[in-house]
Amino acid sequence: MDIAVIGSGMAGLATARILKDAGHNITIFEALPGRGMDSHSIEFEGGLIDAPLRVMNPHLWKNTLSLAAYLNIPTFPVRTFMACSWLFEDKTETWLTTTRTRIGNFPIINNRKGVQQYGWRLVKGMLQLKTAIHKFFKSNNQEISLAEFMNHNQIEEVFWHGAVMPVLYTICTCDPKTIGEWPAKPLLIFLRQLTDGDALLRLQGGTPALVDKLIEGIDIRSGVAIQKIEEQADHVLVENAHAEQFKFDRVVVATPTHKIEEFLNQQQFKDDLELLKQFKFEQGELVIHTDSIVMPPKRKDWAVLSYMMDRQFTRQQFTVWLNSVEPSLVGKTPVFQTWRPVIAIDPKKVIASVTLTRAVVDSKTLALNKELQERHKSANRKVFYCGSWSCDGLPILESAVTSAMHIAEIFGAPLPFVGLKPKVEVAPELGY
Repeated sequence: MDIAVIGSGMAGLATARILKDAGHNITIFEALPGRGMDSHSIEFEGGLIDAPLRVMNPHLWKNTLSLAAYLNIPTFPVRTFMACSWLFEDKTETWLTTTRTRIGNFPIINNRKGVQQYGWRLVKGMLQLKTAIHKFFKSNNQEISLAEFMNHNQIEEVFWHGAVMPVLYTICTCDPKTIGEWPAKPLLIFLRQLTDGDALLRLQGGTPALVDKLIEGIDIRSGVAIQKIEEQADHVLVENAHAEQFKFDRVVVATPTHKIEEFLNQQQFKDDLELLKQFKFEQGELVIHTDSIVMPPKRKDWAVLSYMMDRQFTRQQFTVWLNSVEPSLVGKTPVFQTWRPVIAIDPKKVIASVTLTRAVVDSKTLALNKELQERHKSANRKVFYCGSWSCDGLPILESAVTSAMHIAEIFGAPLPFVGLKPKVEVAPELGY
């Protein structure tokens, strides 16, 4: 069949690749001038800045890493240790730094103050969390939110809000209230597997390398937005902002739902639009810069992940030190990505500021997803929807790939990458 894919984020690109390899003729439409998936990646002093930076746990990004292996993209391991600092006081105080053991890759506290002042509280919190997670998965009530889980289990505050929640901000890029409304189950699975000791993996060449492979041999039309999609007899009409019209047997829409109403025929897709508009999204600012104010005051305390917060845990930010996980930036000026900064970053040191959109996941969206999948099963359906928002679980690359796999199943397309192990090569020298 001739199939149009609207949007070149991860969901759209994965769908296009799977259906192309199954023998269909694929055309990708992208409103941005380039490719949506790596549209924020930029060059810095001859190195690569991925925005946002992507490193993957092999348990949680299983399908994404298998797809990369299928595309012959190698990975390399990175060790993500962290530093936590108190903000908004006379001076910024780094109260915890961690590293990871070379054998087993387990996190350990490596600063004296962290051990003396907070060590017992962190150990206590870890034991409480492990016990609470074990009880949760043994229970019959696994449909609760993360906030309900927190209320049921009085886990040590410094450990939970100072160490656990910052990690969830890193993955979910949401505010505390939103994360509290998330279904607890996928987040607890994430936390449980995060302690297994497996190194996180990064794709060689970063996101651009993945995008290059995904679109290989596929017609992609960028730089012009779609303004109309409507069914006409035995085909689907797609029209762009230049009034160019195309006819397809099927269309897969892989954009955030709040954009879909801009081009879907309002009458033909009335019921779909009513469902899709119930999905919610949040936006936040990711600042790429060279201002070390976001790092611990002492250079020896710098870590891949720098979390800063006030003592009431009401204001927080996290920063990734890119040189420590991206080989092409080793030896270059220290460069950072800070999510939703709460301290002032020197405007002269800002390289770029990116607005990221993330799906909000709660009990309602789980029900909406089930309804959407049921609608996709209709024998006469010609237009389908996918995206990280259309899957249970974390709204990250893995959800996007999983949503593409759902579309593939509808089309009867094989999934030859499932179960492939990532190709892990020797880690390059990184800027630790």
